[in-house]
Amino acid sequence: MMFSSKLMLSATTALALLPSAGALAQKAGPAAVEAAPAEAAPRTSDAEIVVTAQRRQQRLLDVPISVSAFSASMIEKAHITEAKDYLALAPNISFTEDGEKGNRSINIAIRGVSNVDLGEQSTQQSIGYYIDELSTGSSANGTLNPQLLDIERIEVLRGPQGTYFGRNASGGAINITTKKPTDSLYAEGGLEYGRFDTQKVYGIFNAPLASNLFFRGLASYEKSDGLIRNLDPRGTPNSGYKNLHLRGAVRFVPTENLTWDLSVDYARDRNGMDATVPSGVLDLDTKSIFGSDFQAIDEGEGFYPANQRNVRHNTREWNNNSATIINNRLTWKGDDFSIHSITGYIDSSNSRQFDQDNISVDALYRHNRNSGRSFSQELRVQSEGTTAIEWVVGGLYANDRIRQFNSIRAGTETSYTYPDGTVIGLLPPIPPEFRVNENNKIFKTESIAAFADATWHVSSKIDLVAGGRYTHDKISNRNFGVVAFESPVPDIAGSKSFSDFSPRLLARFKFNRDNNVYASVSKGYKAGGIDINSGFASPFRPETLWNYEVGLKGDLLDHSVQYGLSFFYLKWKDLQVQTNYLAIPGDISSATELTLNAARATNKGFEFDVHARLSSTLRWNAAFGYLDSTFKSFPDAVLAGGNQVDLTGYRLPKTPRYTISTSLDYDAEVADGVSLYLHPEINFRSAAPGDLEGVAAVPLALPSFPYQPKAYAVVNMFGGVRFGRFEIGGYVNNLFKEDYYTGTADNFGLGGIRLRPHPRTFGATAKVKFGADG
Repeated sequence: MMFSSKLMLSATTALALLPSAGALAQKAGPAAVEAAPAEAAPRTSDAEIVVTAQRRQQRLLDVPISVSAFSASMIEKAHITEAKDYLALAPNISFTEDGEKGNRSINIAIRGVSNVDLGEQSTQQSIGYYIDELSTGSSANGTLNPQLLDIERIEVLRGPQGTYFGRNASGGAINITTKKPTDSLYAEGGLEYGRFDTQKVYGIFNAPLASNLFFRGLASYEKSDGLIRNLDPRGTPNSGYKNLHLRGAVRFVPTENLTWDLSVDYARDRNGMDATVPSGVLDLDTKSIFGSDFQAIDEGEGFYPANQRNVRHNTREWNNNSATIINNRLTWKGDDFSIHSITGYIDSSNSRQFDQDNISVDALYRHNRNSGRSFSQELRVQSEGTTAIEWVVGGLYANDRIRQFNSIRAGTETSYTYPDGTVIGLLPPIPPEFRVNENNKIFKTESIAAFADATWHVSSKIDLVAGGRYTHDKISNRNFGVVAFESPVPDIAGSKSFSDFSPRLLARFKFNRDNNVYASVSKGYKAGGIDINSGFASPFRPETLWNYEVGLKGDLLDHSVQYGLSFFYLKWKDLQVQTNYLAIPGDISSATELTLNAARATNKGFEFDVHARLSSTLRWNAAFGYLDSTFKSFPDAVLAGGNQVDLTGYRLPKTPRYTISTSLDYDAEVADGVSLYLHPEINFRSAAPGDLEGVAAVPLALPSFPYQPKAYAVVNMFGGVRFGRFEIGGYVNNLFKEDYYTGTADNFGLGGIRLRPHPRTFGATAKVKFGADG
């Protein structure tokens, strides 16, 4: 595929040299060039929301997709700093947190379509994650959860996004747009202090370097002692973290038609131990090794929910992540069409050392090292201006490589002694550093795609849309350097190719300029792959789904009320679900992870959101989602311990039946030059299992706690005062101290399944701004 890569790079170079139509006749002088955005915004009122869900700026109500959008103002006022903050405000979105990849670790589901929890297995993802048009879904850190500083807009798109976000976007996409360099001189700095000795400092700077060259950069540093304390002095003191984030961007506008954007983003997270506490309920994996009669060990601190703060781990633990994202974008705009090139490179790494037994005994520990590299090149040509047919065609080449090292080793103790002197054996008589299970894996994906989409404006009221995406993926997996109980296992490798065409058909009827109804059918696709375990390779099939949707969008009362309502039905074939078990019962060295294909599954439901301007100083936002999910046919699900169970008729994981959020935004001048803003919000999620083991809790007669997290409602409050260039504020998360956890995952341990608590947190912020931004 080297030829395809070179071809794309050559096209990018050619685009950079492409002259404007005006420049062919007359060379534009520097004074004629302005820091105009690459795309002109549509005509809107102050209250209307503008998005780029279809890779061009449009009013939200003109986009026939179910979208939740968050503007720069809302991101700032609602203190949105990471993914869970905005996901909680969107309907039919759920997420789980387990700390496996650090304090910001998250697993997202959109309409019940979720990324497989990778563990030690790498597969394609289900949710597209885009930053400035670049797919960041393939990394060593799982789902990237960037710090949301200096962000222009966040969009959460529900349903398959094959044409515009087709790469790993079968369930939906998250589209993040950063603020771009402008010709204004601007600077901003801020401080934050919060509970658990959380401290943050940041700075933003924007400046013109020449009449047609502009720079924008940011730097932020955050540290905290974390939620969890370790009472064992031999181990890591707490779940604290130190996060560094740097971004630099330049915009070069050599002519009025050509814009070049280049950005480099670097994030480094240094985490201590996982921010989880034991539940006292052993998972099937632990029981399969230590026996069904083995009981969780309480070392005097108790279990969740009584204990949400303390653990005893003897191992020095860490969880360190880094990611560098280079994004090179070129846009040439003519009168009738524009050409867009997005070239991206991502270098990511994760290093984790973990107390595998999860108590104070020095029995087992785990060490992981993961590294990833991803290159992609997209070239897109699309129509411009008002025409009878709006169109877009494009192609994508991508090459991803993830390398993983996993080692589970013995410590210095093979038994545990209770305070009363009772001794229980944990391991056979093996020496320290004995390799129970160790492996190296390399996972590669090479992908080529071509896509097209056309909107025919049949009349002033009727639009017809047809599009599609062809994808060819080559997946390869290699397992080497495998050791099981200090015995070598032969290397093994495999590769497989998959092809797919995913169409999209849509019709839209406009009652008037501001209200319309649409109906669509679209296909989502996720490539299959090959699971590599000790001594054998197991291929699994691609996952496909069809999404049938009817929606209504518009605004009322002179743009005072904007609304969106959509009904959907998702039908899966060969849904991919990951599981793990011991191939040899009781033998931890035979740990096996497989991706199963559930034969059939369906999701159906609706979502409704409304944004209302109640007065000149008060706005109200609300969202409601309903989701009914079912495994239509999954008779052979395999769980830890080799348990095989029929899950036909049960709900899918991460599918709460109800998701509700509501918030108010008050912003008013209370004195000359002094304004006050307040943002209270309530977020509700109904009960839903977080993983496959939780789904199987009923047929296997497992306890409801902790396998099936209860419903929860969380109240958050944010506010501040602005005076001149200064601003001070404060926040309280989980105001009424709701006891909740979002799911269960990575559950092995002698203290029971690990859960992430959510105590009340609070803090104060201060910032100062110089100049005009934009």
